[in-house]
Amino acid sequence: MKNLILIALVMLQTGCAGVTSDQANSTPTGPVASPEDFRVLSGNGWKGHLTYLDYSSGSRSQIPVEIQVDEPNGRSLSYSIKYPGETQYNSSEKIKLSRDGRKLNGDLISTRKRNSSGDLVLVTTYQGKDDNRSADIRVTYEVGRTTFAIAKEVRFEGDTDYFLRNQYLLAR
Repeated sequence: MKNLILIALVMLQTGCAGVTSDQANSTPTGPVASPEDFRVLSGNGWKGHLTYLDYSSGSRSQIPVEIQVDEPNGRSLSYSIKYPGETQYNSSEKIKLSRDGRKLNGDLISTRKRNSSGDLVLVTTYQGKDDNRSADIRVTYEVGRTTFAIAKEVRFEGDTDYFLRNQYLLAR
């Protein structure tokens, strides 16, 4: 009898070896996204602006921005950000999807819907820091053929309302 229990435990351990929590919970129970959702963004011609709250002055600033989006590669989407006139701030970014499609950049997708224009809207939420303070952070991605937006909203610990920290708003 002891040998059967030992054999069963070894088999159970061997069967679970190498299984990550993403794989063990492979049945999505919430909103999901896929690389196909972002394919519509591929290409250049995205122009618009970045609006952000400047904590040092307390005012909103806006600067022009251009983005080029690569074709999705596996579970990630790369894009280049150019700031005309402020090229020292140019950068490259990625949006990474989890294996099960429930997370973007490691953050849980809380909402998936279509807006009145038919564009896909994905919302992620997480706890983090902004301005060196603990905060709930909500990131909204709007994905369409002629619209691409990423908005970050922040709610500091103890506050009840979110405020817009920054937003990329682009069109082509």
